[in-house]
Amino acid sequence: MLSKLRVGACLSALTLCIGCSPLHHTVTDPVEDTEPYRFKVIEQIVFSPDHWPQPLQADLYLPYSSLHLPVVLMVHGGGWSGRDRSDMQSTAKKLAKHGYAVFNVSYRFAPEFTYPAQLHDLQLALLWLQNNAQKYQLDMARLNGWGYSSGAHLIAQLASVSPGQAQSLVLSEELPRLRAVVAGGIPADLSQYSGSPIVTPFLGADLHENPDLYRQASPINHISDRTPPTFLYHGKYDFLVEKEQSINYYQSLLDKGIAAELYLHPLWGHFAMFLLGGGAESKGLVFLNQHNIEAGESSSLSTRSVSFKPPE
Repeated sequence: MLSKLRVGACLSALTLCIGCSPLHHTVTDPVEDTEPYRFKVIEQIVFSPDHWPQPLQADLYLPYSSLHLPVVLMVHGGGWSGRDRSDMQSTAKKLAKHGYAVFNVSYRFAPEFTYPAQLHDLQLALLWLQNNAQKYQLDMARLNGWGYSSGAHLIAQLASVSPGQAQSLVLSEELPRLRAVVAGGIPADLSQYSGSPIVTPFLGADLHENPDLYRQASPINHISDRTPPTFLYHGKYDFLVEKEQSINYYQSLLDKGIAAELYLHPLWGHFAMFLLGGGAESKGLVFLNQHNIEAGESSSLSTRSVSFKPPE
């Protein structure tokens, strides 16, 4: 996604700029945390049923703890059409070191599968977490979402859209709700991307062909009392997903009375924000802690966070 998502990755070189003090709104400053959790990873869990169009896998990061664990459903980016969950591995490990169980998931890709197929996949992930919460000591009252780029779009959409609006699966169980969301580089309003070579295959139509679909697929149009507190982060020089996407979404959240915070880096672009955005991830962890600690049993979660290092 670029101005109109036409220029694509050719401007990615701009994203390698490393700037000075980030711009932010009501974001708690991070401090060191010196007692990380040890954790294990259960890889390649199949969370889709046998009849699903394709098998879906996830990796579960489990901190060693005698307490029930807060949970993060993690969703990778890739323009809804590529990449994989290994992109989020570093972030998942960082969260696990701070006491969060992380379910890092895969989902179906466009153009073979168009929206809302990806949302249905995430609903399956929620159902798997709910059905396995007791087995893995997961505290479903402290269930959160984290995504970047198209993954941020999906996790924000999942957090706000009701199952009915999502043309949902017919599930007898009521799906659990997200308590807080961290979304980086989010395309929150897809109506800004008419003619996009990325968005059009995802939705299966151009804007002029189905404007209602673009409206329904945009998180900015689903803000309600169902929407959880949301932390947004974005690079000012993001030409793939313009910073205005996060700025406008942030303002819309505030206008609807939803707790929200926005972190803008003055020089980074889309890819640098993902690869080198340690400060943003650190502040995102602070945000999760603030919105989870009162909901759970006594634990070592705090409103402090580490100074995350870039992925090696």
